[in-house]
Amino acid sequence: MADLVREVVAEVDRLADELVELCRALIRINTVNPYAGVGITGFERDGQAFLEPILEGMGGSTRLFEPPPDVYDRVGMIGPKGRSWRGRPNLVTEFDLGPGKCIIINSHMDTVDVDGMRFDPFAADVEDGKIYGRGASDDKGGMAAGVIAIKAVLKFADALSGRIVHESVVDEECSGGGAGTLACCIEGYRGDAAIVVDGAGLTVMRGCQGCLTADVHVAGKAGHAALGGVNAIDKACLIKAALDRFKRDRETADPGCLVNLGVFKGGSHPAVVPGAAVLSYNVVYAVAEAAANERAGRGWNGASVRDAFVEAVRAADESDAFLREHPSRVDWIKDLVPFETPADAPVVEAFCRACEDVMSGPAAADVLKAWGDAANTARYGGTPSIFFGTGTPGAAHAPDETVRIADLVTGAKALAVYLCRELARGGAA
Repeated sequence: MADLVREVVAEVDRLADELVELCRALIRINTVNPYAGVGITGFERDGQAFLEPILEGMGGSTRLFEPPPDVYDRVGMIGPKGRSWRGRPNLVTEFDLGPGKCIIINSHMDTVDVDGMRFDPFAADVEDGKIYGRGASDDKGGMAAGVIAIKAVLKFADALSGRIVHESVVDEECSGGGAGTLACCIEGYRGDAAIVVDGAGLTVMRGCQGCLTADVHVAGKAGHAALGGVNAIDKACLIKAALDRFKRDRETADPGCLVNLGVFKGGSHPAVVPGAAVLSYNVVYAVAEAAANERAGRGWNGASVRDAFVEAVRAADESDAFLREHPSRVDWIKDLVPFETPADAPVVEAFCRACEDVMSGPAAADVLKAWGDAANTARYGGTPSIFFGTGTPGAAHAPDETVRIADLVTGAKALAVYLCRELARGGAA
């Protein structure tokens, strides 16, 4: 490594205790997404209020703004309806080091709910080299690693030129569709590269799958159990059987295109024939499917997959006399688009090189089998994007969520090395 890079890595080591305490402080702030659905909810603004003076103290110019009410419509995306972002601001901080490249570092402030956690979700206890708490892996650890990486790099500002934009965004979790990051794109934040510090295993992800969510409302005819009616749960089982076949066909054709029935609701009491039932599905789709839809003039989205899903429901309706007269209703909750940055893109190659410099062994970039905010920075922000995860594999959203301190430090080093090289004057790094 060149001398400047060595010095930046040493600076991250010097800031390691500060990194741990920043992560713990963020965990202690309840920023559970208000649409988590169960348990206690929190306020992302409290996390932003804590973080803003830290970033200002590092020399950044900060700005707070809420996603607009029509954020999804503005980019032509299907997103959850009836959602509000009042009092839920993004925090964007710019560090201007002169002319040159602009690098975006993005993390999300919100977390999933804390229902069922096995310890105090906001205590941020440290044990056996791990930090415990909700958001430790997803995404308070990533947030802290990004901030400390920037702080380490800024110590050598005289040797650098360019701009760093740090985005602390809201509403990534709980079917939020990345409204916070979409708002950043709408506000015009663009860069030569975006690193979304989210994920696990210190892995580089250069793309992700698309994700659809649908609610299927199935009718019945309510009545007293002793007198009879039309049981909506029975009818919903017919719909489920058809969608089981849809699932089998998709997953046979592409094992990465998973279909999951996550919610099955129906009925209110054993003595009442249920008059309605709801099935909620997640359907993953591939970049190739979005590309085919775009070539067909339907936009970069999951339109063809939505069509096939509805066709499966309609076929089940047609097979039953009651459902023919009372067809099921499919409501699309969201269509989160996929993306893929080429393996030989500069951001991929440069970040993998930074990882190799601070970790043992070669680094390779993969494609995420889920969805995340880098899809928005890439597709709607026009910025070459990757994910980089400092979380612990399998820990995100878990009842015993933790993050390894060693991974936070290593992740911050990789981020700092990448920033240093991209912004170094005259290739000095």
